[in-house]
Amino acid sequence: MNEFLRLFQRSLRPFGYDIRRRHACNLLPFKGIDPVPALDRVRKNFEHNGETKRVTAGNLDLLKIIYRTCLNHQRNLNAHTRVTAAPLVETVERCFLSLVSSINAALKEALAPQIELLLLDDHSDPDLLAGVLKIAAQLQCPWKLQTTESMGQGASLHQQFALARNDDALYYFCEDDYLHERRAVYEMWAFYRQVFHATGKHLVIHPQEHECLYNSSFYPSYLILSPFRHWRSVSDATHILFMHAHVVRDYWKYFENTKFVGNKKKRKLGSERMTTNRLFDHLPCFVPLPALAGHLQSAHVLPPFFSWQELWVANAPDKHPKTTK
Repeated sequence: MNEFLRLFQRSLRPFGYDIRRRHACNLLPFKGIDPVPALDRVRKNFEHNGETKRVTAGNLDLLKIIYRTCLNHQRNLNAHTRVTAAPLVETVERCFLSLVSSINAALKEALAPQIELLLLDDHSDPDLLAGVLKIAAQLQCPWKLQTTESMGQGASLHQQFALARNDDALYYFCEDDYLHERRAVYEMWAFYRQVFHATGKHLVIHPQEHECLYNSSFYPSYLILSPFRHWRSVSDATHILFMHAHVVRDYWKYFENTKFVGNKKKRKLGSERMTTNRLFDHLPCFVPLPALAGHLQSAHVLPPFFSWQELWVANAPDKHPKTTK
């Protein structure tokens, strides 16, 4: 950009306009509201005039999915707290089947990543895990089962992030009670590539927004358009995240304390607010609109306009063949 254009650019910015090369990224600051630090961070991550190429390493062609589960008879007794009111083992099987279906659908796309799945199991009772393993046999990608080194939710969370820390691949860290749309895996991967190639920087994706954003925590967001849907910038998410392994490596201090999740004395240290939400001081986080997955933990954490009932019916294990390989 020559000096005249730079001067012209500075003169236009106070009026809400900017000059960019064609296809370069630009998010204008909000007008008429007080500065919002979270929005400023997102805007700066997109600020790129296309003149100098940002060099950010990272293999985007390999996607590794870590699916954490813990099925035991004691936990299964608490199924009445779930959205579905079904036994927990049934909820997990349907959620896992929805993810398997989404993985297989992604592999059929003309442009698709290589996908691997790790079933990271927290010492489940074998009779309850058996159904999940039968569903895993339907995967059209490599997969394996691994038992966690230590028992407990915090130990499982910490181990999954540690597995990614020294790798070079995209990762989707997923829990066993998220019900996925069929295009969830492909669209998260495609949007990650879209933003990465446009900005030269990594990002974070959470597969859903939460109902509480509409009734208790209001804040403005940027909306980005992909070929399939809009994506909203957010400032908070759970530990269910789609990101690159280099993000885990470079910001490990925000993952270390996830080991305290479930620890009665130190659980606050392991909360999202004290751990992975701090990533968003450095990288933008986006959620899809409408959602690509829904957390079936309780009604108040489900995303708006998410037809989980239809997905629930569609992912009945007895409606699918036991193997496709």
